[in-house]
Amino acid sequence: MKNPLAGLIRMFQPKYSVVVNMYHVIPGTPVKKFEHKHEFGKGEFDQASMFYHKVVKKHGSLNFPNTEIQLIKGKKTVVERKNYGPVDLVKTLNVQSA
Repeated sequence: MKNPLAGLIRMFQPKYSVVVNMYHVIPGTPVKKFEHKHEFGKGEFDQASMFYHKVVKKHGSLNFPNTEIQLIKGKKTVVERKNYGPVDLVKTLNVQSA
């Protein structure tokens, strides 16, 4: 038997998402930014966190340079962030969204 208040409580919990930004740097051209976003439902922190750690582990083994991985709560609160390469330096360059 389900608790009738569980649906009401879940309605007020935040959504979660995992965002992977990859920056491709080619000398003489603007920096290209590729964004991959995976959204999770309200109150699904465990699934989002598991997916975030899986992505971090995969990127760690593949050694992709200039990659930023974020676990976001709600619309813009960053819970966890992992950078591979000089992402902060690349962000200051002329970035063009792909």
